[in-house]
Formats: sequence, C-alpha cells, structure tokens
Amino acid sequence: MIELRFTSINQGVVSPLTLRFGDDGSVIPPVPIQNPTIGMMLTTSWRPERPMAAFIKTAWLANNDITQPVKLAWTAERATTKALQLPWQSPDITMQHVTLAWRYISLKQQQISSAWGDQPLRTQSTATSWAISPYQQQAWLVLWQHLPITASTKAPAWHYPALSQQQLAAIWRYDCEIALPKQTPWGPRPPSYLCSNRYRLQKSPIALRFVDPTEPASGAVTLRFNNDNNPIICELDSGGGLIRPLPDQPTIDTTKPITPPRRRSYIMQPELRCYRVSDNQEVNIISASFSINRSSWAATINLACGSRGDKDLLFAGGPQLFKLVINGFEFYGLAEQPSLDHQFGQTAWTVEARSSIAALASPHVAPRSYTNATAKGVAALITDELAGTSWTLDYQMTAFNVPAGAFSYQNKTKMEAIAKVVAAIGGMLYPDGETNTLIVRPRWPVVPWAMASATPDIAVHDDVILSYSTRPQVNPLFNKIFVRGEQQGVSCGIRRSGTAGDVIAPDVVDALITDNQAARMRGTAELADSGYKDAITITLPVMATLPPCLPGTLLGVTWQTDIYKATVDSLSLSAVRNSNGAITVRQNVGALRSYE
Repeated sequence: MIELRFTSINQGVVSPLTLRFGDDGSVIPPVPIQNPTIGMMLTTSWRPERPMAAFIKTAWLANNDITQPVKLAWTAERATTKALQLPWQSPDITMQHVTLAWRYISLKQQQISSAWGDQPLRTQSTATSWAISPYQQQAWLVLWQHLPITASTKAPAWHYPALSQQQLAAIWRYDCEIALPKQTPWGPRPPSYLCSNRYRLQKSPIALRFVDPTEPASGAVTLRFNNDNNPIICELDSGGGLIRPLPDQPTIDTTKPITPPRRRSYIMQPELRCYRVSDNQEVNIISASFSINRSSWAATINLACGSRGDKDLLFAGGPQLFKLVINGFEFYGLAEQPSLDHQFGQTAWTVEARSSIAALASPHVAPRSYTNATAKGVAALITDELAGTSWTLDYQMTAFNVPAGAFSYQNKTKMEAIAKVVAAIGGMLYPDGETNTLIVRPRWPVVPWAMASATPDIAVHDDVILSYSTRPQVNPLFNKIFVRGEQQGVSCGIRRSGTAGDVIAPDVVDALITDNQAARMRGTAELADSGYKDAITITLPVMATLPPCLPGTLLGVTWQTDIYKATVDSLSLSAVRNSNGAITVRQNVGALRSYE
C-alpha cells in the first residue's frame, strides 16, 4: 500500500492529478509480452484471374547464334480490392546485403515494343490498432486500382555461351526476433492445482455459551483486511471442460448410502496380496481372514503362507508389520504367532496376527499401574496412554472432565487401559492402521429408536446378497436406567425419550461416571442393547461399489419384500486362492435388527 502525504499547496492544479515515478511522461516504455499469449500468424490468400508474369530460368551453351522471336500479348482485367490483415510485430531489418557476380556477352539484338497505360493509386489507407498484454494486433488495409496492360511485344535475339559464374550472397541481422512462435492449446484443460490465500470461512466445532456478563476492557485489537498472512490452500482442479465434474475425484464413499448397482452379473477381478511394511517386500500367501467386532479393540488376522521363506519374512528380526490387500482395501496387522502343520505330502505354514495397534498390548509392552493425579478430560486420559507412540486419537464422543484420582488401574497395558475407558462411557474402538489413528465412537452411532429417520451408510439388496440367515435374540425392553459413579461420581437416571420410564434396567456403576454426559452416553448404550432383536448374518462380495461393512456401520437391507436398517456388530473377511490360482473373496456381516 502507498500512502501519499501532501505538505504544501500547489497553485493552479486541477483534477485529475497524474503521478509519475522517475519519468517526465515523454517516453512510453514498451509493454513486454506477457505469458501466456496467443501466437502471431500471417495468413494471405488470393487467386489471380490470369498470370501477370512468367519467370523462366534457363542455362545452356550454344556455338551459333540463337535467334528466336517471342511475341507475348496479354491483358489483365480490372483489379479487385484486396484486404490484407497482417498481425505481427518486428523491428526494421538493420542490414541487408546482396552480392551478384556474373559474366555474359552483350546482346546482339533486342527489340522491345511496349504500350500500356496506368493510373496512379486511387486509394491507400493504413489502419493500425493494437492492444498490449496479452494480445497484440496490427491491421493494414490497402486498396488500389490500375488499368489493364493493353499490349506488349518482345522480340529478343541473342547469343551467349554458358554462364561462367553466378553468386548470390544475402547477409542480414536483426536486433530481435521478428516472429515469436506461440502455441494455443485446444481441448480439455489438463489437471492442475489452484492455490490461493484468500480467506475461507471456517466452521468451528466449538460452541461458545456466555453465562456471565463481561467487564469493559481496554486494549489493542489488530484487524487485518488483506490476505497476506493467510495460509495458501491448494485445491486440485481435475481439468476437463468448462463444467467441473462433481466430485473432482470420485471415491466409493462420496454418496450416502453406498449402494451397489443392480445387475444381472458382476464382473470383478479379485486381489489378494500381502506386503511387509518395513521394505514393502511382498509375501506370498494362499489365503487370509480378517475378523473384528464392536467389543474388541483389534482385529484377528490369519495368513496361510505359500512357503517357509514367506513365513520367515514376517518374523525376520522379530514380529513384523504387514499390509494385507483384499480387492483394493488395505488392512494393517502385526505378525505374532507362526505355526507349522505337516501331513503326509502336504505342509502348511500359517501366521496368526492382530491389528497393528496390538503393539501397544501384551506381550509387546509390559503392564503398569496408574492413577490420574490431576483433573483431565476423558480424551486426555486416552491421549496419555498413546504418548510416545506413533498413534493419534480421533475422539468422536462427548467430552467431559475426570476429577483427580477418579481413574485408576493396576497391571494393565496401554490398550487394556484405553479399552476400560471407552467401555465405561458406552463406546467402541477401531484402529486405522493406514494412518495410525485410534477411532473412538459410540457403540450405537444410531440408536434403535432413531433408525427409522436415519440414512444408512451402506445399502445392500438381494442382487448382491449371497446368503442370508436370521436368529432371534429375546431380551427385556427397558426404557430407564440408573447410572452411578463411585467416590467422585454422579448418579443419573437415563430415560428413553417418548416413554414413561417405568421399566427400569439394572443399575450400572463405574468409576468414570463423573459427569452427566458420561452417564447419558453409558445409559443410552445400555438401553439400546435391550429389546427384541434379530441377529442377521449376510454374506456379500467385496468390490469397489461395496466396501467392507465395518462394525458400527448403519446397514440398509433389502431382502425380497423386507426392507429395514440394522447396526453392523461384526465383520469377517475371507480370501482363498485355489490350486488353479482363482481367488474367492467374501465378507460375512453380522448385524442387529431392532424391533422395539
């Protein structure tokens, strides 16, 4: 920003004012050609009615005189107006030198008789207009007219030997290039990143509630009305036409619910691979299984290796982290227990493993005892257990404070302590090995009495359901529960909304019920577990439009004439390679359907 201060009055100055920095205004500097620009092109097109001239280049040697009368007579019609539009920019040619040297004998006889008439140019005008940065344009318009040649007679006769020498030398130099070639791209634009530091309105997840009036305060407030201090944020422009596709990079979870299309047949290319994370070394496996449920904090993985060497790759230097890829979906595990099964003519090497978060559990870490000496948030209790590891916390439940000394445990590992905290508030754990993120979310993300108006995360139908079975679970339906803490806890009665609260469940007592929010989350999970339910087992394929149904997912099911929603309680993936190399991939989903 430029700030101008006028300290004296100048007489006789009228508006507008012209500010000049370093020049008197007599010379206007040339404007440079800015990139990108459009290439300059010269195009000339014409078609004469009749040839106006003939050029003959002949070299020969003759001992005798050659006498040949030539008579040429032609007429030309009236010239029409021609308009040439020539856009270019070039300096004048600084030097042009042409040297011609030859020798010939003088003409013996030459007679030329010509008669013609001509008029001067009638009209000649020049119109030039241009615009600098980024386009340059220069147009000339020339009009002329002359009378046709009436007659021309030429009768030469000459004699000369062969040309002895002919030399043409042209030398020139330019101060700068006459033409600067440019290319104009045509077609869909390529992908690129669009970066800007313009301010973007942020949506804060924090809600501020002011309960006490504030006192007047004095001080300095800094207001910035520019984007200089804003971070530069880049967005990927996927290219294409004028209308941007939405979304730019389609993924399988851009729409909700994720619904596989209905087709007569599905073409898939199954994939089963395993890689050691340390050096991305591929491990040959024959089959793999992956199982997890809402009550466990780690998945159970079993691998059948193709050879002893492949099994040893997962235990070279100790238990190794590995990446299991099933139909494009990645799962991370920690190899823990190898085994050998030998029968006559057949040997099998298997590896038992758990999710990579198992590195924070027994037998990989020693147990310890702990008591919180200061008041902390419930998320801080979990973060303290993850301190010093490569894992981070994604806490998706309601936060509350835990007073000093309210949380303690004896002889537990890190993951056992974290599982105790999450279970006390009615939550579940899922480890994301790709990003090393431990996700804490409610055990019932959508409670049974709210499923009717909820949108499922994944919706399946009988075109993709390979097998379907149900088993009823009969439990009392409670609509109220008392949740209590211990020495520093609270006691709350949690009632299901819309009910009388007359059917009371057994009390729940836990040391971490130190806040009303903790009691509400735990009581909600207990009431959601009650009531009449169906345990449903569905076998599905795994493909791009049907990802694995992880625990806690709200699943929409269309089976024949029955349409309902259920909460996924467990997931079991299996991938088997037969002797012919064909791979079969299935996912068995266990879900709970609530009727009350």
